[in-house]
Amino acid sequence: MTNPSVTLKERSGVFSIYLVVLFINAFVDLGHKITIQNTIFKIYDEQTQIILTTLVNGLVLLPFVLFFTLSGYLSDRFAKPTIMRWSAFAAVLITLGITYSYYQGEYVLAFGFTLLIAIQSAIYSPAKYGYIKECLGKKGLSVGNAYVMAITLTSILLGTVFFSYLFESYLDSQQYSTPEDIVLLVAPVGWLLVAMSVFEWLATFGIRFYETKFSTAALSIRKIVTGHYFRKNIHKLQDNKVTWYSILGTAMFWAISQNLIAVFPAHAKVNLGIDSPLLVQAMLALSIVGIMIGAYLSGRKSQNAIKVNNIYIGSTLIVIASTLLPLLSLSDVLTSNYVEIGMGEPVKLILLMVASDIFLFGLGAGMSIVPFNALIQDNTELDKLGSVLAGKNWLQNSLMLVFLMITASVASLNVNSEYILYLNAAIAFVGFSSVLIKLKSSYK
Repeated sequence: MTNPSVTLKERSGVFSIYLVVLFINAFVDLGHKITIQNTIFKIYDEQTQIILTTLVNGLVLLPFVLFFTLSGYLSDRFAKPTIMRWSAFAAVLITLGITYSYYQGEYVLAFGFTLLIAIQSAIYSPAKYGYIKECLGKKGLSVGNAYVMAITLTSILLGTVFFSYLFESYLDSQQYSTPEDIVLLVAPVGWLLVAMSVFEWLATFGIRFYETKFSTAALSIRKIVTGHYFRKNIHKLQDNKVTWYSILGTAMFWAISQNLIAVFPAHAKVNLGIDSPLLVQAMLALSIVGIMIGAYLSGRKSQNAIKVNNIYIGSTLIVIASTLLPLLSLSDVLTSNYVEIGMGEPVKLILLMVASDIFLFGLGAGMSIVPFNALIQDNTELDKLGSVLAGKNWLQNSLMLVFLMITASVASLNVNSEYILYLNAAIAFVGFSSVLIKLKSSYK
């Protein structure tokens, strides 16, 4: 079993390779999703765009719900580096399929591959995040989670901007009128996804196996079908109240953030006058910068302690930012005035204010998610960690799906995007208030 006195410094080499794997994994997953979402942005109007973007995000989330039991079982039963290695190899095959669909101009097929790559991620997730405790021990959880969050979000930040830039570059001065036209034009992106997947797979061979405790239970198909495992794993999440309310807290954040990602592009196009998917994605990417800074602040000097108070500060910032986002576009002063920022053309004041607000949202997220995740791992036994992390994935992705279905339903009624953002802010306030009150009474 992992020595609890292990430090990040002692295993920095292996942990660095592990971080490289996480970086590429997030980069590849995002590349295809950004391509599909930017295609939707270019072709469709406000309500249709919200519905289709919601569908894309739903396809990404669905496997985490459906494969909840299987992914947790595999992570507890087998060595986590082995699961990461096979999952990375599966990504190579999937990206080859994505590349084929691009070059054939098969937009619907490319859209469908979003589900397949999400299935791969769902199997991958409990193993790759459970490896933190296996590699660094309990005392390395806070700093380890901070590094993992920082490197993953750096990948998402760079990937968001990079793939949006490639998308705009391939469409520059080209004629298109359908989604099929666009995927043909951006087809070379597929080969980049393949190359990075191959590199990720090779990097997994540098991840070391550490002695740990494995579950010896056999997987029963009958128990899967009857929901026995599902009920057992949900009860397992509730065994420790700190773990349970920490999972609910992370689920609440990811649910409202998914709604923000689904609604903001349409909101920016209609209410802020933004026609460039690169600019929209760059503004959303500021939340990732905020998360990275928040994660650093939360993980700083946390080698031997978990900063629970940061959860309350971060959650408050999330609620404030969610409330301000739809309010900002109502101000005539912000929408009609420009400011000089020393970079050429003047910029609308509203764009700077919205960008700052999105950054604030991310800052709050980073400050709260790191201690939430550390509390979950600290209060879970090693041989149950895979199932608990899979259960966490199931709960947060189920909640995200529910929120996205609500968003799609409201959008289908021709409700404007700003009202959906108000609803998101209200849910954030009620949800975080309820969770944090319960967590405070449970945490000793």
